[in-house]
Amino acid sequence: MATLREPSVPNLWDPKRAPKDSFDQLVYASNLLGSDLRVTNFGGGNTSLKRTEIDPLTGEEVDVLWVKGSGGDLGSAKASNFASLYSNKVLALEQKFASGTPEDDLVPLYSHCTFNLNPTPCSIDTPLHAFVPDPCVSHLHADAVIAIAASRDAERLTQEVWGGKLGFLPWKRPGFELGLMLRDLIRANPGLRGALMGSHGYICWAGDWHECYDLSLELIREAEAFLAGGHGQPFGAMLSAPPTEEAVRGAALRVLPEIRGKVAHVGQLWVAHVDAGPEVQEFLGSEKFERLAKLGTSCPDHFLRTKIRPLVLDAPPTAEVGDWLDKALSGFREEYAAYYGRCKRSDSPPMRNPNPSVMLVRGLGMIAWAKSPSEARITASFYRNAIEVMKGAEAVSEYTALPEQEAFDIEYWQLEEAKLRRMPPPKEFAGQVAVITGGANGIGLATAELLASAGACVALFDIDESALERAQTLVESTSASPGSTLAVRCDVTDPASVQRGFEEVVLKFGGIDGVVISAGNARRGSVAETSDADFQFLSDLLMKGYFLATREAARLLIRQGLGGWMVTVGSKNGVAVGSNAAIYSAAKSFELHLMRTAAADLAKYGIRCNAVNPDAVLQGSSIWNDRWREETAKLLNIDPSELPEYYRKRSMLGVEVSTRDVAEAIAWLASERRSGKTTGCVIPVDGGVREGFLR
Repeated sequence: MATLREPSVPNLWDPKRAPKDSFDQLVYASNLLGSDLRVTNFGGGNTSLKRTEIDPLTGEEVDVLWVKGSGGDLGSAKASNFASLYSNKVLALEQKFASGTPEDDLVPLYSHCTFNLNPTPCSIDTPLHAFVPDPCVSHLHADAVIAIAASRDAERLTQEVWGGKLGFLPWKRPGFELGLMLRDLIRANPGLRGALMGSHGYICWAGDWHECYDLSLELIREAEAFLAGGHGQPFGAMLSAPPTEEAVRGAALRVLPEIRGKVAHVGQLWVAHVDAGPEVQEFLGSEKFERLAKLGTSCPDHFLRTKIRPLVLDAPPTAEVGDWLDKALSGFREEYAAYYGRCKRSDSPPMRNPNPSVMLVRGLGMIAWAKSPSEARITASFYRNAIEVMKGAEAVSEYTALPEQEAFDIEYWQLEEAKLRRMPPPKEFAGQVAVITGGANGIGLATAELLASAGACVALFDIDESALERAQTLVESTSASPGSTLAVRCDVTDPASVQRGFEEVVLKFGGIDGVVISAGNARRGSVAETSDADFQFLSDLLMKGYFLATREAARLLIRQGLGGWMVTVGSKNGVAVGSNAAIYSAAKSFELHLMRTAAADLAKYGIRCNAVNPDAVLQGSSIWNDRWREETAKLLNIDPSELPEYYRKRSMLGVEVSTRDVAEAIAWLASERRSGKTTGCVIPVDGGVREGFLR
């Protein structure tokens, strides 16, 4: 029997920690409300406070509305994330609206209502807050409450659940008219403590923020308790058992790279988030699944990320998935284009990416796609919210989605389009996934930091677990998007370990775009002096290890069909024999020629293969450990501390080469914009060593 969530939203208000100032309480309460996704989804909802302030120009007391700024998240909002407006000026905009000014044309006028030159833009829901007489207002999108708001008989259920505590407003797009509708509802019903807005959410108010916070949670709990007493099987009978973890993993590995290759749009690469949790599997295996999924979502916050509806797919075939996927995607794109054609208005923005952002795959789960891991997770969580809304509505009534035209007018709202245009341009490696072997130290780590800061998702492969943990923390701190770093313990000399490593990357991000092959070490020894053990160690790590990573990356990139790149970290020794380093030099020569053969083999797939040849990178390098330093210094008849100065003077440019210097060259070769027509190339990064010149 299906179960609904038990009423469990905790009251986190702590009188000892809660501030005394009313504005500080607004920020405190907002953070508490936004910290629980059962209360409101990420980035959704808004809060406000009305109080008197001293006008900085006149010195007089004025009424000011503080409201959460546009685009911010309640859970992380700070004081600077709240807009401030003269209350009387906002209310005076009613005259403009009454005289025929379109709603969207009122929005730019909010900036003329700004108090104290506050640069934070206010929420589109500002009129909702402005026309409520009470000082503290909370507008939230709790799943349990939206379930009632999205029910066919939502108005009747509002009375049944909350009595005279909440009024009801039918669906109306957020804006000035909705604020006026709320004002009129309050005037006609003295004693209301809030209102349910059809297919949207709820709003409530109180005299102080402690009371408003308590009321916000009270309304959710009452909704949860009501839903819990509803139909025991809101999704109907279960038609199939949930897949095992092993089956989900196998299905995901079969389809994710192919899907990723096909949902890329106009150069924008997407990354995946897979949710195969029990709530998703319950929905996918249920009797009502297809009917409900095709209805689409209701809450505007949901479908701005999830699109009006997801792509529904049968379980993937066990062999070739191309035809299965092409047919489904083609159908979705045609339906989306038809939806755009039916609903577009004369001033609608051009059609955006017609590919699905949410896929529901039987035998696998939900796959959400977005430009970054955090965005993909949020998209998935929004559809999770939608599932909970459908579940609750079906438990007590019948779920209804927004009418298609209303949904379109939200998705292609000019105000949303303007918000998209204001976003900063994507970073150079945004949406790309890079695997870096030897990523926990030295050149690999420096490259990971650089690519992550430029927008890439980075998978660090290394055999040193403690170093991996430190590296992941460091790289994540420089990443352009939270959750963009994956650490995988990988023995690059073991084919099974390398394969598992790349599988983990696919499961985490959906695929790869490039690989930096840099796992390495060194041993001194002439041909005559090299032991069998040292020969085996170096040949396994520097030849077999480089081959295995190259092969696995090539297989995955070919499947994905998006082209891609590989950068091999070679060495000056690969072209200029190093003293007393026979096998190391030979192995480095092998790496460079392996790169060239890969460049020749893979060019037809649009995969570029290049290399860098660093030399004497002492700082942060695991190769230049105590043993290698001492042996090299002894060979040169100098003290180990003199090595940096020795190599600096030896270089023609008189410079010391750092790991960051090498990382910059690697990033140049990885960049489609900067070296998209270069393959089979080797770039020396050695400060100028004549013997290392390539001929």
